[in-house]
Amino acid sequence: MPLKYKKPNYNETLSNIVNGLEEKVSGRAASVLRQPIRNLQTTIQVLDNDGSIIDTITGKTTGGTINYDATSLIRRTGTLKMVVDPSYMPNNKSVFWFDKKFRVYQGVVDLSRFPREAVNFLLGTFWVNESSLRFDKTTREISVTLADKMTLWDGQGLENKLKIKRGTPMSDAIRGIMELVGETDFGYMYTSNGEEILQYDYEKEPGTSINDIIEDFRDMYMDFICGYNSLGQFEYRKLPIQKEEEIPKPKWEFDATSQDRADLTLSFQESYDLKNVKNRFVVIGSTSTKTGYTPKGSVKITDTNSEFNIDAIGTRTKVIQNSDLTNDLQCVSQARYEMWKAAHFQEKVSIDVAPVYFLQPNDVILVTNPVTKKVYQYMIDTIQIDLDVDGIMSIDAHKMYFVKPDYGEADMPIVAAIKNGINKLGWLSLPEERIKDAYGISADGKNYLSIRFVVDEEGGWQAETTAYNTSRNQTLEIDLRDFEKLNLKDENGDVGRSKGDYADRVLGHEMFHAVCNDFYGAVKTMDMPVWFKEGFAELLHGGKDRYVTITGFESREAKKQALIKRARNQLNGTWESTSDDYVAAYLIACAMYYLAGDLKGIHDMFQRLEKESNLNLNFLYKALPITESAGQIFDKVIDEMQKMPIWDFLNDPTDVDTCSIGGNHMLNLYDRPLSPEDVFNNQTATTDSLGFKIKFDE
Repeated sequence: MPLKYKKPNYNETLSNIVNGLEEKVSGRAASVLRQPIRNLQTTIQVLDNDGSIIDTITGKTTGGTINYDATSLIRRTGTLKMVVDPSYMPNNKSVFWFDKKFRVYQGVVDLSRFPREAVNFLLGTFWVNESSLRFDKTTREISVTLADKMTLWDGQGLENKLKIKRGTPMSDAIRGIMELVGETDFGYMYTSNGEEILQYDYEKEPGTSINDIIEDFRDMYMDFICGYNSLGQFEYRKLPIQKEEEIPKPKWEFDATSQDRADLTLSFQESYDLKNVKNRFVVIGSTSTKTGYTPKGSVKITDTNSEFNIDAIGTRTKVIQNSDLTNDLQCVSQARYEMWKAAHFQEKVSIDVAPVYFLQPNDVILVTNPVTKKVYQYMIDTIQIDLDVDGIMSIDAHKMYFVKPDYGEADMPIVAAIKNGINKLGWLSLPEERIKDAYGISADGKNYLSIRFVVDEEGGWQAETTAYNTSRNQTLEIDLRDFEKLNLKDENGDVGRSKGDYADRVLGHEMFHAVCNDFYGAVKTMDMPVWFKEGFAELLHGGKDRYVTITGFESREAKKQALIKRARNQLNGTWESTSDDYVAAYLIACAMYYLAGDLKGIHDMFQRLEKESNLNLNFLYKALPITESAGQIFDKVIDEMQKMPIWDFLNDPTDVDTCSIGGNHMLNLYDRPLSPEDVFNNQTATTDSLGFKIKFDE
């Protein structure tokens, strides 16, 4: 039986609109979608050419779908069936006639407050033509075929010859073609940089497809998208696919494992392409008939967070020939794009969910894998929304992977200085020698340590060592942003900050991690507590310079007790990665040095750990089995921290020793104090590494 229909006020403007373009969705919009009961109402707004509302039609949907496709020029298509008033039967005087523009909203009534208004989610702005409407007089049901404005240019050709000069910014070129066909309503339009330009005079004859020209401009540099947004505005965007920090915050999180009934996930399916895993892409362009030059670009996966990087699985190259490309930048752009698509298992997720109406193509979502319980970022490829009362939303998305950018010409002097420090000044080999002398462990010399220079951000991490379960080789990444003020002639690698940040000490710290990964194996070191790994890495070169930067306490005793409290928390499993954490971990290492008794005791401790299993269980007791039970060693370490003599040296500003394990306050390996400038005596270096084959990843 037809639903009772009441025509709303003419030219009604909706309230509580969510258009899907918001960077952050309101709490109210998220809340109504999590309601256990949804009271739905669909609204169609008929718009004039100037965007004003001609009419508003509200009714109940009896069927239909909305489809979003991130890869297509026509992003939004679909069908809609709803019960309406008979006056909407299509004719040349009806609002439902060709050349009309519609906005479709799905309203969800907010049952948590009065008055019970709907939150109206904009599903898209659509155009119809003469063949897209059906009306059933008996049921008063109208069927509308939907497509966004790009469909207007489908099949339309140029009226006149088009010529755009070489060197035109791509954003100007694509805006120009849209203005040529009469577009005046633009959304976000990316502004091209000085390199993203037309590389040749672009000429097209009358009759050339408008959509073909749009695609040419979109794909001139591959990591761009264009089309119409939910408001019906033409937009041109660069996909932020290379750096994780540039990716927008996820719009929604789906977790099928959650016990919270507000989770909207109904089903989960993941697929993999295991055959075509590549991590290096070479794109070759067209050879110039004038110069004979052949443009070329290559990109490789180097991000240590990716299990598919070249150190983890070896280099797997794919070469692509594209005769449309005329310069290196275009080739690099396509190489990045190809890598983004294929430098992994091409992991795709398909989930069915209760509709989240504001999600858009290329939005980022978080999805929890119900098997592994791990949370990953995905970018939406396609969406299908069933508009029926009990309809669902189906989402296809691909897993996000990231690549850290290569360094540029401006960074080459810094790179050269760091290479010299490694090759000639022992920035790696001298710490290895100290690790062998003081801790009694070393790498076996069979495996590669790849040195990679990246450009991340100033602050944060300066260098980072990564080991792999799939390979005995390791990667040492050095962030050049933190070495921008490196004194190119200083043997210690002074970077203009604290003496604790000298490059030889930073790299020495990382070599402790590298040697442990090689000696114990990556799986075992992963089971070691963070405080142990970071504490003994700090002890290697001394923690005094970092200790003195910890300020804000009324007395030395208050500072001491605060650090011991932090150490107690670390022994109980916490780690916040602050400077205070590194100092507290260093102090735990000092206490363990005193409890071990002598050099043999330290060597025995490190070699004992190689024989132990399940290190994440009772680690402290397995390292130092000097008490009757595992429960007693914790108190033993804390008690030692209260009385150990290192505090006097840390608090003495006239004492130049860094309080390292090799200095005159501990093992006294060299019969002299070790100051920040000579904690590693660079003049004695004879090789780049004692236990690794060093490879610079260029």
